Amino acid sequence: MSAVSFRERPVPPGFAAGAPVPWWVKFGVKLAIGTLPVPARAWRALGLRRHSFSASEARRLVPPLAKAVARATTLMGRAPRSVLEIGPGAMVRRAPIAAALGLGPILYLDVEDDAPQDLAPYRMAAEAARAAGLTPPDLSGCATREDVLAACGARLLLGGPELLAALPAGSVDLVFSEVVLEHVRREAMVPLLAALRRVTAPDGVGLHGVDFHDHLGGALRQLGFSPDFWESRAVDRAALYNNRLGLSEMLELFARAGFTAEAPHRLVWEEPPLPPRGVHPALRRRAEDNRICHAELEARPG
Repeated sequence: MSAVSFRERPVPPGFAAGAPVPWWVKFGVKLAIGTLPVPARAWRALGLRRHSFSASEARRLVPPLAKAVARATTLMGRAPRSVLEIGPGAMVRRAPIAAALGLGPILYLDVEDDAPQDLAPYRMAAEAARAAGLTPPDLSGCATREDVLAACGARLLLGGPELLAALPAGSVDLVFSEVVLEHVRREAMVPLLAALRRVTAPDGVGLHGVDFHDHLGGALRQLGFSPDFWESRAVDRAALYNNRLGLSEMLELFARAGFTAEAPHRLVWEEPPLPPRGVHPALRRRAEDNRICHAELEARPG
């Protein structure tokens, strides 16, 4: 991948601000919830630990996948076929759309099973594909989620990057993720990227949207905590964790794994919204990374 200039856009007012509740209140509630022995799926069903977007929003269905396929086609000089989505969560529902876009085999890798069991979300996705002029698989004979995935040529892999060892080297054209990489624990980033490098086709591409802001208020409050606290089980159980890697650090990890990686599209702050006491010194953050709110990464085998 040749060096390209990048495009910066200002962060919109109120971006990712969340509920109009003081940040420390939201933080405390999350920590308290994390101490209770309730599965994450149950909390999300109650709307208390849901993802930052609704998986049923029409704009989350066809457009992101269609955009990824179009970008991959431009970069590769051919249409991608095999695809691996990292951390799809409830977005496994888009399997009929991925199939309608000509992708297959379709692989989903996630640490927990948050894919819908009910068939209605998959049928909704198939209707969205038809509305966009695509031809999804026929789901009329499907009785279970497994039937739907089979009809779409899709598989859900539950676990960590070690599961990718079963895939042939160089067998994946497109690796795709939406605001997932920032939630991978720091110690897991190297094995994940190494596994992705092994399975990515020589002319393949990885497209990753990464949020660098905290997920309670859209600022950088998470940077004020010590590593001992932030890397603890309490933060993880509360679904507050992000790895606090800056964009430059993220790109360096891709490079070490054998990718050439760039971030051509970025949302930036004019003045970084840092915590009141500043960045914890143990993080050794680069000042330029504190301007980056969100970035779109493109990674290809080096």
